[in-house]
Amino acid sequence: MKKIENPIKVIATICAIAGILIPSYYFIHYRLKGDPIASSLMVENVLFSIMITCLISSANIFTMEAINKKLPWHKNKTKRFFIEFVLTNFNSAFIISIVFIILYKFFGYRQTLPENESMISMLFSNIVVALIVNTIAVSIFEGRYLFGQWINSRIEVEKLKREKAESQYAVLKNQVNPHFLFNSLNSLSSLIRISPEKAIDFVDKFSKIYRYVLDVSDKIVVELREELDFLQSFYFLQKIRFGNNLEINVEIESFWLNKFVPPLSLQILVENAIKHNEISKEHPLKIKLFVKDEFLVISNNLQLKKNMEGTTGIGLNNLSQRYGHLTETKSRFYATQDEYISMIPLLNE
Repeated sequence: MKKIENPIKVIATICAIAGILIPSYYFIHYRLKGDPIASSLMVENVLFSIMITCLISSANIFTMEAINKKLPWHKNKTKRFFIEFVLTNFNSAFIISIVFIILYKFFGYRQTLPENESMISMLFSNIVVALIVNTIAVSIFEGRYLFGQWINSRIEVEKLKREKAESQYAVLKNQVNPHFLFNSLNSLSSLIRISPEKAIDFVDKFSKIYRYVLDVSDKIVVELREELDFLQSFYFLQKIRFGNNLEINVEIESFWLNKFVPPLSLQILVENAIKHNEISKEHPLKIKLFVKDEFLVISNNLQLKKNMEGTTGIGLNNLSQRYGHLTETKSRFYATQDEYISMIPLLNE
């Protein structure tokens, strides 16, 4: 338990509560018994309760802080609670006994006792009430502290989980830029051999498009609208290479454009289709984008290359893992007899 801040305020609050509750208990107690109770006795009870509460609270706060130095909660909660329970109740019983005896012996407190009420029974009654109130007060006080510690630990655990997830996500995002650059350079290498003139245009457009890649490198998600704009630029690059043998058709209503996806996700999926399928005048590749059941669907006709290029699998694995940090909804990638279909969830920011 940390050091109690502003103990005077704590003691004053406890005294105010006790000054109301304890006399009320005795008032109800005597009323139920049918014994008369003088107003002067009520005033004395209030003053007595405040004085006793002030002394007991001061002693218990000192005791709890002393115990905390020797036996903090994190070392042994059971032992700590037992020792604190015994010592604070001892303080309560001892203080109320001393004060009661002093008042009874030296200040005529015996004259204010109700009829048929002995000094011993009155003292015992006060001790019992003090022990009950003390146990409740200490339990509430320390329970509030322990509950606060539990809340703080939960917040800390969630904070660490979030920091770990953000760190993992940053690692995944850092894979995307080299992946995009690597595949683009592969495309450029092929284009140089086929058409050097087009390779020059490719390089010129690529330098502008890569600016977007750098701009979104620190973002977790981007609007679908932005991704589609980038996809059109990426498509322009691929048209330099493949001409009319590659078609990308976007059939997405404007309503969906304000949804979010991870950066470069569309480019990864379209590039995946380009990489694994034959693209020629005889076998044009047709890619279609549309929304179904809050999934963005990217489909292409299936015409796999006979001599497949080596694949690292970074693209789809990366995208799946990034989505795993953002939503419990899984991405789907599967092939039918005629098509390959990718489905990624559309996200709310």
